[in-house]
Amino acid sequence: MISRMANIAIVGAGQAGLFLGFGLLEDGHSVTLFSDQTPDAILNGRLPSGMGLFEDAVKKEAALGLTLWEDVMTRGEGAILELINPEGGVGLHIAPPVPRPHRGVDQRLKNSTWMRELERRGASLRIVPLANPEELAAHTTGFDLVLVATGKGSISTLFSRDPQRSPFDRPQRHITCFLVKNFRPELRSGTIRVLPGLGEVVITPFYSREQLKGRILLIEGIPGGPLDFLSRTLPGRELLEECKQTLSRLLPGQLEDLREAELPSEQCWLRGTLTPTVRHPVGRLPSGQAVLGLGDAIMLHDPLAAQGGNNATHMADFYRTRIREHAGRPFTAEWMQRTFDDFWLDYGQYAMGVTAGLLLPPAPHQQVVLASAHHVPAVAAALIDGLYDPRALFPWFVNPAFTREFLHSKGVPPELLARLR
Repeated sequence: MISRMANIAIVGAGQAGLFLGFGLLEDGHSVTLFSDQTPDAILNGRLPSGMGLFEDAVKKEAALGLTLWEDVMTRGEGAILELINPEGGVGLHIAPPVPRPHRGVDQRLKNSTWMRELERRGASLRIVPLANPEELAAHTTGFDLVLVATGKGSISTLFSRDPQRSPFDRPQRHITCFLVKNFRPELRSGTIRVLPGLGEVVITPFYSREQLKGRILLIEGIPGGPLDFLSRTLPGRELLEECKQTLSRLLPGQLEDLREAELPSEQCWLRGTLTPTVRHPVGRLPSGQAVLGLGDAIMLHDPLAAQGGNNATHMADFYRTRIREHAGRPFTAEWMQRTFDDFWLDYGQYAMGVTAGLLLPPAPHQQVVLASAHHVPAVAAALIDGLYDPRALFPWFVNPAFTREFLHSKGVPPELLARLR
């Protein structure tokens, strides 16, 4: 039983901060959400990402009454992984026999709606400048706990990079992402096409701000290759047409209906780079007050493996439990560090491991796993389950010492097992 409800500030109105806010309200805490944008500004802004959530994260949203678009969206079911051969055909097709749910909702629609709902349920919403730590400190004095769930501007300097946990020191892909309409609006499955040496093409159902059943087209280009559109100075609609032509050439006959795809508006695309990074979770404001990082502020994922939003949701839920268990005691810097360290051991390290793993060429034992998944449904299910819950891939997929026993247990034929060194 909590002896005293806490007065908690959450800085940042994204997936992690908002989701945690709802949970803390349900537990009886006083919640103040700080954002530098109004709900209307978020709704009417540019597409921030193509975030999708897998089954466990969706269930956590549903438990708080936050799955508000189930009756109108295309509900994603199943993830398919395809490895493309040099001629542009499908070399390996990996699909689990029983599809699992996933959901993609435009963050502009979701976050703006959730902000209003959080306020309706009893949180205080404050729209203030948040450009630097000094401004943040001016607004967050007097709270029992301050959680920072945004890394915008110089606020990111609050949390230094953790080199031991960060898998890369530079971007591994140049990212181009479109939200499109008129392209497979009712198809439930999402597909990751891997073009070795070039990058990846991800297509998945997405419900848009415009209340359209659309799809996210995510192109992850290895720098300097034909899927790298970072240097193209074109408006979104023209860039989409160029991407269509490139995909038609690299994937002949596979995406013919993509020709009809259009942008709902010029705000429905993005382009850029990011480096998968883990930061130290405890920051210090100029006042000396310790603050705890949350979500993308301290764990930044490349979108290829779709771990960012899921990791943020699980981290927020983990923090909520630890706050509940803390039972009115002071939220010290030591408690903050321990809370994140425990999350890292429980879930975070695996999510970052899957993100890094998809960005690197598969090791020899992983090539055998992929070939086995093409032929053996049980291996396909286990491999795709690792996207839904990254812990499921460890240790058998990452450590070759465990691979043979795992594949043997799934009925992989001897001729495939013989490929393992």
